[in-house]
Amino acid sequence: MNNILAIIEETFREAKARKTLIGFFILSSVLILITLLVFQNPSVKNAMSEHAKMRDADIAASILNTTVLDVVWSAISINFFIFTMCMGVFATAAFISSIMEKGTIDLLLSKPVPRWQYIIGRYIGSLLIILLEVTWFVLGMWVVISLSVGTWNMGFPLSIIHILVAFAGLYSVVVFVSVLSRSSLLAIIVSIGVAFISMLAALGKWASTIVDSGPKTIWGYLGDFFYYTFPQVTDMGMNMSNTIIGKPIHWTPIFLILGLTTLYMSLSIYFFNKKEF
Repeated sequence: MNNILAIIEETFREAKARKTLIGFFILSSVLILITLLVFQNPSVKNAMSEHAKMRDADIAASILNTTVLDVVWSAISINFFIFTMCMGVFATAAFISSIMEKGTIDLLLSKPVPRWQYIIGRYIGSLLIILLEVTWFVLGMWVVISLSVGTWNMGFPLSIIHILVAFAGLYSVVVFVSVLSRSSLLAIIVSIGVAFISMLAALGKWASTIVDSGPKTIWGYLGDFFYYTFPQVTDMGMNMSNTIIGKPIHWTPIFLILGLTTLYMSLSIYFFNKKEF
């Protein structure tokens, strides 16, 4: 455990050196400040406050059974969800490939530390970095908007959990590709591709549940293959929106991500142990 904690600490030091933490913090703070200025505008503030009190009269309420303010909460969370998936991968992908660079890996392997602990420590360290950044942004936005409009959406802070679970699944793909290729760039490209394919698979599965298209075709089976092979970040985004507007979540993508994360991390550790440096 002490070894893993030391590796996590080293990951934070590397993030600091790469300006990852500072960059995320500054950008998040700027977005929070801009949101504060927008919602402190008297017209916006009054409009949002009125909509919060007129649930049955809202256009959004008649279509989605929610208020305009709930839609605002969801829009903010979804946009930040997408931002975190993309920027989080860019910011943390190098943490895995960097330990396999010549010189660094020689130094690491000279120490009496099991190889798997390097992978687990780097993975947990990266997740903690994203957790800190996401928590700062989500709670900051929550306080700013809630104080501005006078109502508190208790589901919005839970976005932190949904975003972290989705990123944990996607980052396990980054780790796996990084171990196989030693290339952070390839890991970024593959993970973004996986996120896009999983989105298409989720949309196809959603469409098949509302449209009876008859017997399943080869394309349907192919869609299911991709749906259950790649972490379902899209469905986690939908779960996040459901939490915010007070609708029940779907547990399948959560269990699927947890299972696939375990699989990809296990494969990463296996291949890292087998590598000759």
